[in-house]
Amino acid sequence: MAMKNFIPENNISLKGTVELGSDKSLSIRAVLFASIAYGISKITILNPGEDAKTAMMAVQKLGIKIIKEKNHYTIFGLGIGYGPKKKQITIDCRNSGTTLRLITPLIAGSNLSAKIIGDKSLSTRPYRLEFLKEFLMNVRPTNKQYLPLSIRGHSNCIQTEIKINKPSAQMVSAATLAGIMSYGETVIECPNNVRDHTNRMLKYLGYPIKIKNKNNTQIIKVQGRRYLKELQNYQIPSDPSSSAFIIAIAILTKGSHLKIKNVCLNEFRIGFIKILKRMGAKIVFQNKKNYFGETVGDIVASYSPNLKGVTIKSNEVASAIDEIPVLAIVALFCKSKSYFYDLTELKYKESNRLEVIYKNLKLCGADIIKQKDNLIINGLTENFYSSQTPIIKDFKSDHRIAMAFYVLAAVSRKKIQINDFDCINVSFPNFLNTIQNLKNNKDKKIILACDGGVATGKTSILKRVSKHYKSKAAFIDSGLLYRYLTLVHLKKGKSKINVDYLIKELKNITIKKLQNPNLHSNAVSNKVSDIAKIPKIREALLPVQRDLIFNSDEKIMLVGGRDICSKILPGAFSDLKLFIDADVKLRAKRRYLELLSNKKEQKIEYQEILNALKARDSADKNRKVSPLKKTRDSVLINNNSNDISRPVKRIIDLLEKEIKKH
Repeated sequence: MAMKNFIPENNISLKGTVELGSDKSLSIRAVLFASIAYGISKITILNPGEDAKTAMMAVQKLGIKIIKEKNHYTIFGLGIGYGPKKKQITIDCRNSGTTLRLITPLIAGSNLSAKIIGDKSLSTRPYRLEFLKEFLMNVRPTNKQYLPLSIRGHSNCIQTEIKINKPSAQMVSAATLAGIMSYGETVIECPNNVRDHTNRMLKYLGYPIKIKNKNNTQIIKVQGRRYLKELQNYQIPSDPSSSAFIIAIAILTKGSHLKIKNVCLNEFRIGFIKILKRMGAKIVFQNKKNYFGETVGDIVASYSPNLKGVTIKSNEVASAIDEIPVLAIVALFCKSKSYFYDLTELKYKESNRLEVIYKNLKLCGADIIKQKDNLIINGLTENFYSSQTPIIKDFKSDHRIAMAFYVLAAVSRKKIQINDFDCINVSFPNFLNTIQNLKNNKDKKIILACDGGVATGKTSILKRVSKHYKSKAAFIDSGLLYRYLTLVHLKKGKSKINVDYLIKELKNITIKKLQNPNLHSNAVSNKVSDIAKIPKIREALLPVQRDLIFNSDEKIMLVGGRDICSKILPGAFSDLKLFIDADVKLRAKRRYLELLSNKKEQKIEYQEILNALKARDSADKNRKVSPLKKTRDSVLINNNSNDISRPVKRIIDLLEKEIKKH
């Protein structure tokens, strides 16, 4: 199914046990190593992504026979150097940078000649293998430092001593494989925080390779052209990078509890989990074991409220390089700032991820700053709660960017359109099916947003609806927040409104304080409009209101007031929108009788209340900031009778239809 303009589902949680597709990095290496092994390798790859398939097609072009039976692959290795081929071969690495950089030295050290091409994305990324000339390998880009590559292979490459400064696992692996294809002992000096799957697999297969770590440096010594045995009955474990996306959904959504089985837990692949734990994420490992040189085990992740921001230092980036996009999404929902330092390597992935993350998060309403190659993330701006749907595009079909923004939509109620979502097939082809199978509707919250003028009966109606659903529902009258601040102002006994003082008082608001009967006094009613129209107060109250709405435990949240549908819960941020209205004279009569029953309010006149309501209506409808109006997606509910049973029944019917959807 083509997904060119895909809009993910919002507000989901995950529960259950799953085993994901095989790790992309290990799958590619297993295929390439099997191709130069002396013997027949048997490998199991669960749900291989496009990159793993690309590696298989590439070695088949080199004369390697592969037999597939379901998820089992038999690969007939031809040994180091492959077999003779007279004609030049064209190998399409499509979007796979790993295949490109690891197969290039294997060809360059053989008697084959090849032209390597790639898709549009790969062709705009530097090939970064200039160091192969140190092995006397003949690899030449035809377009400066970009594809296509022209390789004229020969089998008399020689060992060298080489230093790689960049924390790139692909570059270090390419240098190691170049050493295998060359005569003598190659010595590679590189950072010691890069992913080491190549070294581990070679060690497991008994190939002569030595690794020594000292401070931040690693020395790799590898012998050239030695015997490499086949991979026997290797079931490649699940991909931790793919796990990152569903783990992020689990820790950010209420009711989630997830177990991912048989995951590669290589210490240089779980940097993102270490970072999430520092944020306060509830993640544990179970059933750890050593398998084919790698640590493998289960990951259990649960909903983790009150996450805090972290500092990600430059030496941590390499072990979380593929997960930085989704870590940035998690950082949006933390209680404090997160700092991501030295993200230079992100520029050389499937897209310039540094720029793509920054631009698209800002587009979605993130409070984010880019300083050179660093990112500072400080939560969400008011723009996040816009009803407009941002379009994630121009990201060069980068699968990890697409899945990261899926996570942003899934853990919130933000509608997001992601173009070219099919690109996820590169690494996680059954991503959506996995989500669907784990989706937990049990904890789905239904939010009803209700606008309407003063004394239209919103409070009485929504209270009755709430009572119908008993403990499953809660009602919040957003107008009481403004009334609370108005009462605070009146108690000060000063005519001038001290805005800064009132904003400081917001931290003292509790549900209990909002039940104070004095909030409904005539004095408060006459002054509340003056408080409510102050932009600074309205802005400060928004996160307070949303915190009460989104973080309540009740499954049905009823929210009444003004600007609820247009400002506080626009678009998909509420499931059902209402606008309750009533004739102004009827409203004045209701308010008059209500106040008359209060012993403290004996000196009141009906006409005074009517005039006050008309003035309030005019002020609400004509104010410059968030004027009171019915939104297009709101259902009009008329309350022009003395009995509210009819509007109550209408609202319950609408709610029941919404509940049945889930």
